[in-house]
Amino acid sequence: MAWVTLRAISLSKIAAVGVTACVAIATTTACSTGQHGDHAEELARPTVDAAAAAPEGQHHAAAVQPPGAVDLRAQLEQLLGQHAILTVRLTRARLRGDADLAQSADAALSKNAADIAALIAAVYGAKAGETFEQAWFNHVTYLFNYARGVADDDAAVTSEARSQLDAYVIDLSEYLAEATNGKLSAEVVGKELRMHVDQLLEQVDAYAAEDYERAFQLERESYAHMFPLGKALAAGIVTGEGGQLPKEFRSPSTELQSQLGMKFGEHAELAVDAMRSGISGLADFPAAAGALDQNTRELTAIVESVFGAEGARAFQALWADHIDAFVEYTQALAKQDEAAEDAAKSRLTHFNDDFASFLSTSTQGRLGTAALADAFVMHEDMLLQQINAYAEADYSTAYEVSYEAYQHMFALAEQAATAIGETVTARGPTRGPNTGGGGMAATIAGR
Repeated sequence: MAWVTLRAISLSKIAAVGVTACVAIATTTACSTGQHGDHAEELARPTVDAAAAAPEGQHHAAAVQPPGAVDLRAQLEQLLGQHAILTVRLTRARLRGDADLAQSADAALSKNAADIAALIAAVYGAKAGETFEQAWFNHVTYLFNYARGVADDDAAVTSEARSQLDAYVIDLSEYLAEATNGKLSAEVVGKELRMHVDQLLEQVDAYAAEDYERAFQLERESYAHMFPLGKALAAGIVTGEGGQLPKEFRSPSTELQSQLGMKFGEHAELAVDAMRSGISGLADFPAAAGALDQNTRELTAIVESVFGAEGARAFQALWADHIDAFVEYTQALAKQDEAAEDAAKSRLTHFNDDFASFLSTSTQGRLGTAALADAFVMHEDMLLQQINAYAEADYSTAYEVSYEAYQHMFALAEQAATAIGETVTARGPTRGPNTGGGGMAATIAGR
């Protein structure tokens, strides 16, 4: 399809973006700092007592009620997954030499880091949250610096960034092992953090080499990898503090909610990627669209495992239709064709009603049609708002809205998982052709 380039990307911005992002990312350390020995002492085991000793006004997070085990898992999965996507966007903006876009991506990463640190602070105290946030911020800086080195073909910069990331992996894995009183093994955590870092570095290399399909595949792998990591961290934190994991922590309903949240959240993020790529006329658009299609196929597989082949076909047709409407809207926006924009919006309105009816019928009324339609109206409004802002080069607003659009999908996933679980349980047998022949349906029913 023909996409109109609404905003040219100037390679002359390459030099500026390094300075902009370094200043924005590292509020207390320079981009070139962060050697292994520097933060080994900082990453001592967090304690609430240490937070209580902090100066007044700096330990307010310690008073926050720690979330329950299931909620802690959900929040960590959600935020860590978002971190992976936002880091990908930051590094790619640097590779393309777009300083303004990199700065907005950095601001979103700052918020994400603060949200993760708030969870740490809720358990271990404000001082521990600040220490974690500093270390977490540092590794984003190192990843950005790696992209800077690749963009500038500067082997010294990429080598230093890799060394800093190696030190970070060691330090944070040891920190988390100590924080959880050994419930998380430093060796195991280090392996997972290393995989996370490697995936993000490899996607930088692939994107720089214009192997966009590989870059988006690695983006998806990095995103998905953060969910089991979030689950493991939550379990280690809870048990490390002497708590017991409730049976709901690994229940079929919680697992379904996690899977739906991961796929719904990724849908929102990949839709953002594709819309922004399309309106900017970037060469990575086919790969972005392909990744979005793959996400749709995986969501369809989940639906089929619960509602059978017929339900899956209905879902896929409806879901693909609303993606096409976003594509049409973005095309119209690029051409400044208001009539076509209105037509795309009308198509989305029809989707809202049809899809809400599909889900309500499939769950025997457990998901209310009106409430569902409203939820999808919100989803679509946010995606349209972010692309409108992006088209106007208002990247700050675009990132703020897309941040909320991602989080909104997890609330929808929670509602859907509960309703699906109740529907399958009430339905009884899960092996027949009308229920998808087992699969997720069998898992939900505990069979």
